[in-house]
Amino acid sequence: MTEAEIARLSRERTERIGRRAFDEMVDAFYAEDAQLLASGVATIHGRESIREFWRSTPDNGLVGLTLEPRQISVTGELAYEIGAFFRTLRPRHGAPFQQVGKYMVLYQPDADGSWKAIAEMFNTDSRR
Repeated sequence: MTEAEIARLSRERTERIGRRAFDEMVDAFYAEDAQLLASGVATIHGRESIREFWRSTPDNGLVGLTLEPRQISVTGELAYEIGAFFRTLRPRHGAPFQQVGKYMVLYQPDADGSWKAIAEMFNTDSRR
């Protein structure tokens, strides 16, 4: 795995989220036993629970999401990506607004040799 390949995984993920192809994104991106540490919720364990999280995002106001990798490193059987995200949310009552935040993803090769996210954490830079 190279830094360019990690950047490609991130681009593909953003594109799938934009198409709301959450099942496809989760299957291609997360390891079976991955953990998602999203702000405002308890740690989410396992691909199926992560799938449910992503499926619920439009109902929770997600309109758009862009990921901007800022640092990628690959060392042996472990890689990480640190970046910024920009998401547009539309609350049930009120005007859409943009949130800015940061994220970190840890990757390892899966049993089939493809690299998958084993842990992801993200949170916003603001209280809104």
